[in-house]
Amino acid sequence: MVQLLVGPIVRATNTASVVIWVEVSHACSITLRVTPYSEQENEVGSTSVHTLMVGGRHYAAPQLQGLQPGTWYHYELFTDDAPLTDPSAPLLQCFRTLAAKVTEQAEEAQQRAPLRFVYGSCRKLDRPEDDTFNALGAWLLQYFEQREQVWPHLLLLIGDQIYADEPPTNFLQSHRDIAENDGITTFPDFAQLYNYVWTAEKGVRQVLATIPTYMIFDDHEVYNNWGVFPGWKEGMVRRGKEQLLVDGLVAYWIYQGWGNLLEREQSQHPLLKIMLAAEKSGEDALETLRACIRDNFYGRNELAWHYTLPTKPPIFVTNTRADRTSVFGSAHTDAFYAPMHIMGQQQAAALRDWMQQHDREMTILVSSVPVLLPPLIGLVEYLAGVRLWSRSNALLRWIGKQLARLQLQFALRESFDHWPIFADSWNDLLRMLKKRQRDTLLLSGDVHFSYAAEGRKLFARGTRVRLYQLVSTPFQNTLTSRQRWMIEQQSLITRIAYSGFRTRVLPLQRIEKAAQTRHHLLFNDTLAYVTLQPQSEHKYSIDQVYMSIVDGQLEAIARTRFPHERT
Repeated sequence: MVQLLVGPIVRATNTASVVIWVEVSHACSITLRVTPYSEQENEVGSTSVHTLMVGGRHYAAPQLQGLQPGTWYHYELFTDDAPLTDPSAPLLQCFRTLAAKVTEQAEEAQQRAPLRFVYGSCRKLDRPEDDTFNALGAWLLQYFEQREQVWPHLLLLIGDQIYADEPPTNFLQSHRDIAENDGITTFPDFAQLYNYVWTAEKGVRQVLATIPTYMIFDDHEVYNNWGVFPGWKEGMVRRGKEQLLVDGLVAYWIYQGWGNLLEREQSQHPLLKIMLAAEKSGEDALETLRACIRDNFYGRNELAWHYTLPTKPPIFVTNTRADRTSVFGSAHTDAFYAPMHIMGQQQAAALRDWMQQHDREMTILVSSVPVLLPPLIGLVEYLAGVRLWSRSNALLRWIGKQLARLQLQFALRESFDHWPIFADSWNDLLRMLKKRQRDTLLLSGDVHFSYAAEGRKLFARGTRVRLYQLVSTPFQNTLTSRQRWMIEQQSLITRIAYSGFRTRVLPLQRIEKAAQTRHHLLFNDTLAYVTLQPQSEHKYSIDQVYMSIVDGQLEAIARTRFPHERT
């Protein structure tokens, strides 16, 4: 009998389509059936696919088209006409398609419809009782009757969905073969960890079964401090870690990346072509996926891990890990000490084109690591990434190289790996943002504390265009006492200017006494609930509510609102 192992997970969704992802125990055909939630007896569509095999495991991601915009649907999965469910933990299975784009003739109520989403990162799961992601499941059920007015339209998981380099203790206790070996090293190991973190708690399963979910990876999904300096990959290969990195990316693609794409994007993606071929042939796709991703690892191809969402305002989800500057066999070349890139040419060009396409409307950029850091940290990282005299005469180039060596050593010791240290990419992004005619909203995680920041051009006090950075992290993790102390001390400086930009940390309003705040920084385990409410054409108010577990339930503990009074 076919058993459901992971899922169902509602993935890429637009005005007329939905993808439902599952992992099952055996090869089979899977049928997705959908009905409007108010008319559950009237089926409006179904689609069937055959599972495909990766590493001896079986997956499917059926996509159903022809749905209506802004509509709630109930869905079911079947195999051989038998329901594909977990009878021990039944779930509410529903989703809402995106609303249609507003036209000039739309009614005022439609024009002012908000976009609501939840986002967060860094779920270590070593303290399940503090897991805000799991608590979100009960919160959704609590507000089910008000779902149209309250539920988020989508969920953004923006890094460190798993900690493959530091697996939870409960996971290792039940997987002693992994604990007794070298930890998570192969695709089957990664797959078992994804299985654990997405099925151990019913609340997590409930969230994934109802809210369209988009994901992007950071470092801990594979290995801590990925790409922190140009020779990082080469060093990992010398340590015998190449297979770990390749298999970690294969697992990311299967469990996270695949579901981000709808059919139009899928037909062009090299990894999807491999999987479609495997579905038709019945052959295991693992080795072919490994070969493609290994070529990407060594820079022989460029895979598009980034993607866009057709929301209003539109969203671009960046890949800020796999595209980082890497130098092989060139520890003493100019390339090793040149300014670093956080994204490759293909992704940078795609982002530039997308920005130009949406120049006259507000845009949202998602990055697993922050662009705007608390001011003093940002300045220090920026200075660590600046490369002096790289195009000067021989003597100055030599001096610049010695400085670059010290900068790299300092950055490696302090684990600097956010946008400001990647000087070329940082400057390219700022040039794009400075030209914009509308506001840009950035969403990030990674740093294990939460805050909001603002950036604006120097010597441009009259401009009304703003760059806002929202950071919500972690879902469940913690800083060491020393890390928190250092962050609190530097946060006494709340504004600073560098690289042509003036930045500041924005005020944080406490709602609950449980909020652990210091200088507008929040140190609780949190997820963020964001509402973008249209105020006029292409202008939005932004309300971010930080939610944490208080007395066993998910509650709002702090918030930040934009725009703030101009100062």
